[in-house]
Amino acid sequence: MIKTTHISIQCPECGHTEFEQPDNVQDDDFVKCDGCGFQIMLADLKEVGVEQAKETVIPEAKKEIEKMLKKAFKGRLK
Repeated sequence: MIKTTHISIQCPECGHTEFEQPDNVQDDDFVKCDGCGFQIMLADLKEVGVEQAKETVIPEAKKEIEKMLKKAFKGRLK
């Protein structure tokens, strides 16, 4: 089983993970990076987060699948 339980969205400019946001934030609202002040629409930040998550989760999933396959075929291949 993949062990990743939490992935923080990083600012595309500086990598910081905390953002200022208005109350009751909507996808078309802008959020501001606490680290560098970069402003980005929340919907765009969500897309960035999905891409960052893929970069983390896909390699972990591949490793887990390889382990499972090796275990399943252990001793069968000679």
